[in-house]
Amino acid sequence: MSIKAWWQVMERHPYRSIVIFFAVLYLLGNQLLPMTDPVEANYTETAREMLAAGDWLSPRIYGHFWYDKPPLFYWELMAAFSVLGFTDFAARLFPVVFSIVSLCLTYRLGSYIYDRHTGLLGAFILGTAGGYWYFSKAVITDMTLLVFFSLTLMTFYAGWRTGNRRWYLGSFACAALGVLTKGPIAFLLPGFVYLVFLCVRRRPGEILRIHWPLGLVLFCAVAGIWYWPMAQLHGQAFLDTFLGTHNFLRAAVPEHPETNVWYYYAAVSLAAFMPWSLPALYALWQKRRSLQPRQWSDGTIFLVVWAVTVTLFYQCMATKYPTYTLPAFLPAAILLARLLRNYGRICRWLLAGWSVALVVLTFTVAVPQVERASEQAAAQVVQRALAEEPQLPVYYFGDYKSSLVYYLQAREVYSLKPRARIAEMLPVPGESSWRDRNVMPFAAVEELPTDTPLVIVAARRPSRHSPERLMDCLPAQAQLTVLGETPQSIVYRVVIPQERTD
Repeated sequence: MSIKAWWQVMERHPYRSIVIFFAVLYLLGNQLLPMTDPVEANYTETAREMLAAGDWLSPRIYGHFWYDKPPLFYWELMAAFSVLGFTDFAARLFPVVFSIVSLCLTYRLGSYIYDRHTGLLGAFILGTAGGYWYFSKAVITDMTLLVFFSLTLMTFYAGWRTGNRRWYLGSFACAALGVLTKGPIAFLLPGFVYLVFLCVRRRPGEILRIHWPLGLVLFCAVAGIWYWPMAQLHGQAFLDTFLGTHNFLRAAVPEHPETNVWYYYAAVSLAAFMPWSLPALYALWQKRRSLQPRQWSDGTIFLVVWAVTVTLFYQCMATKYPTYTLPAFLPAAILLARLLRNYGRICRWLLAGWSVALVVLTFTVAVPQVERASEQAAAQVVQRALAEEPQLPVYYFGDYKSSLVYYLQAREVYSLKPRARIAEMLPVPGESSWRDRNVMPFAAVEELPTDTPLVIVAARRPSRHSPERLMDCLPAQAQLTVLGETPQSIVYRVVIPQERTD
């Protein structure tokens, strides 16, 4: 079958084609991708501990309540683990499911605003974009958020376009599910997009006619199934940490100052949409004189406002992550499909060739890179040591790795640091700061038990946590035996004699 005939078959069965094609592409190799640090392992360890405690309400990690994110993504992980066990494939299942749902929504919105060809091309552009392919395999909340964020705006646009304001109630319900996924931003940012669009169309008064009373009741009823009992159960600690540290602080104080640059999301978007960025830039240059914003339809304006508002909003935030502007990818993909609609042959060949490349990249790049970002191999070394000496305490010297804790499952791992360094890292009661994330168990190097064997996993990088730095911290007479080495760390069996000089 020729590529053109293959594309024609997919146009006749769009949803089936999207589901089958991307289920194969995204699920392929997932069983070989271990949990990475710091993000993926945090989510899976939290879900594992919630499941072990039989508590579907309160997120927890390292034995402490954890107010980083709402529960919906944890519930997805818990459901997958309950059915498929604690496997890497299970952890990556729901991100794939929601990635495919988002592509179906892309087709639906593209065909609703333009035509079926544009909708299907938009879905395949988005689905094969390098960044989206990567995010589809990542154990993060953002794919779930993308579905509910997109539905929130799509139902709004349906209400605007048809005049049937009952669609607006769907916006409130979908926004509530988004708030259960990521937090207040899933309500505030779509609302801001609404307002900008209505102002551009010179209809700002429409914002007052979207069934606010009934909509807010519906929103509170859905979101309140978790927020209300959490506030009642955990009180001010939940509000201060969830709203203060993990929402306001992220917006006001950069978590990674080196990424807080004005061009960050422009560069991220160009890279994430590879290889489609190149033909899109060419087509944009070719059509630069024919682009007349005043002649754009409501649908085009809506998509542009959606994509640009989301991107600029996050560009103004202090903390920046590549995934934050993922909600802008869906409208951007439809606009790219519209821009490239006259380059059908090029698009079909690029789609076929790049899809094969992604399969190759899964095994030649993704698997080895992910393995290097995980302590799964170190956990296997530690497990062999624990099989012989089950009572060995386990310590990690370096930037704490949740993946080691997750793969050791129910084994406590202490973050080993000098006493003075621990004092600088512990959370301060009543103060919102990045210290609030440091809820792992700590142990001071100066207070390690003597005449008792223990396991220390020493990170190779960064240099301040190198194995050589560990040697400097331990007493000279400490007896170290290398149990195993991985690209990320060295695992030692350590015995510190009673008689020692600090």
